Amino acid sequence: MFSVVVILPVHNESWLIGSVLGQVTDFASSHPSWRFVFADDGSTDDTARKIEAHLETAAPKNIELQALTPNRGKARALRKVILESNEPCVLFTDGDLAYRLEHLDMLAERLEHADIVIGSRHLAEERQTNITFLRRMTGSIFNLIVRLLTGLPHQDTQAGLKGFQRNAARAIFRAQVVTDFAFDAELLFLAKKLGLVVNEIPARVSSRHSYKKSKVSLIKDPLRMFVSLIRMRLLHRKLKKRPERDTPGYTGNKMKDAKSSGAQAQETVQPNQNK
Repeated sequence: MFSVVVILPVHNESWLIGSVLGQVTDFASSHPSWRFVFADDGSTDDTARKIEAHLETAAPKNIELQALTPNRGKARALRKVILESNEPCVLFTDGDLAYRLEHLDMLAERLEHADIVIGSRHLAEERQTNITFLRRMTGSIFNLIVRLLTGLPHQDTQAGLKGFQRNAARAIFRAQVVTDFAFDAELLFLAKKLGLVVNEIPARVSSRHSYKKSKVSLIKDPLRMFVSLIRMRLLHRKLKKRPERDTPGYTGNKMKDAKSSGAQAQETVQPNQNK
């Protein structure tokens, strides 16, 4: 049994998937008790074909591909894989490896004491100067909108680097309704409504990705984010914390040794109180 599942959503990444596969293969080889899933969200190029070819020849047995069709968005791709997974811990990171894979070890370690752990570019920003002005500006606008409309305390909700205890992941993704790029904020909004413990780690954007051309519009996308968050709040207005949260002594799905093939976890449905 695997102790951790790592999901890497990809869509039309043929131009860089070769490099990604090489890095993931090396990392997966050193983490034999982890399962790595490429969730191809209806790519129209040969991303899926290249992954399949690599898996047939060079990849360790703990890497797999789930080809999802048609394209329905990153949120739905993650939801499908997460709800079908049985590992005690669920991690996901951007399939273009915007963040070094070593961040995953940090997520797994912090999940010993939280229901959810998120990457925060804000925590790493003072040490990072290679992020373009457009990315900084759109990120700041997004975060301001999110904090105003949701009351979330996090400085960065949008980083594609997050980890969950299994039951927290299932509770959140079953309630998920947002499928656009506001879905990251929805995950944390639901976590807050459910009374779950959220921790953060610094997330440093890789030098290659920081200069990648952004597809985000400085005007249109913040407006879309605003509308999406308003809709989200209306749809979740009746959601309440689960009654199990009042039961004392919860310790979470604690992963004792994420890299050990014999790692086991205790399954519960209550939020973690070991902060």
